[in-house]
Amino acid sequence: MLVVIIMVGSKLYRRFNIKRLLNMKKIIFATPLLALLFVACDPISDNNGPGSNVTADELTSELQLKPKSAGNNNITFVTSPARYIKVFDSNTQKLLSEGTAPVVQVVPPNTALSFYVEAINPDGTVVKSSSKSITVTNYTDLPSIYYKLFGDDLGTTKWSWDTTASDGVWGNGGYLENTGPGWWVVKASGIDEQAIGKNLPQDGSNGWFTLSLTGVTTSRGESGSVVAAENVVKAGWDIGTLTFSGTIPLLGVQPNKGNARQYVYQILKADGNSLRLCAPEPGAGDSGAAWFWNFKKQ
Repeated sequence: MLVVIIMVGSKLYRRFNIKRLLNMKKIIFATPLLALLFVACDPISDNNGPGSNVTADELTSELQLKPKSAGNNNITFVTSPARYIKVFDSNTQKLLSEGTAPVVQVVPPNTALSFYVEAINPDGTVVKSSSKSITVTNYTDLPSIYYKLFGDDLGTTKWSWDTTASDGVWGNGGYLENTGPGWWVVKASGIDEQAIGKNLPQDGSNGWFTLSLTGVTTSRGESGSVVAAENVVKAGWDIGTLTFSGTIPLLGVQPNKGNARQYVYQILKADGNSLRLCAPEPGAGDSGAAWFWNFKKQ
């Protein structure tokens, strides 16, 4: 391009002697302008990080995990210099967050965690850091469902059958439609018989279970853990999902499926005093068969 400009300038010079000086200035000014245009269109420039490539060791060295406070579950990932990074769980390889200073919020019952990040170099190569670990000892800013289940202090809540519920304590009804037992309703007076019949005698009228960030205990002597999430299956019907591991709530079984244990539940109500859960029978759609549990806080 510079040669073309000079040739054009030369022709102009020969044709218009009276404007020599002006044409020479145009040539001088045009050369740096073209250089700037070439830089602006550089195909290897990248908006995801600084101008030079980084190695895996360098990315690992410059990466810092900064919790909101010591041991807090809200963790910011920063690099120096600042780079656009993607944060992954080292165990599941699941993408958790991304950005120039992405934040990951850890939810219970996770405590000891490990992460790695990826960055894209200006030449298009992807570089991956080594894993870095962090321990969580306190939780804040959690989704509201956690405070409804574990209380404002995120402590331990103890639940038993809601003997005051007008629609009984347990039974079945239409999935995504009923908000409690509606077809076959078991009142408090009949729950002992059901518990014995399901080979869970400790789940009767005196049964209970506790929920906490650190785990679950039950009147049958079992223990496990639980994870809450605000993902819903039908807007206006449920408010989230409760997933148990290692144990189940009172009579947490599927009677029409050989009393198979049920670990995942939709939360229909959780207001600090009442807890209503539902689980569909396998393959159930709208108005299909589902089971309902009504609990109250002790």
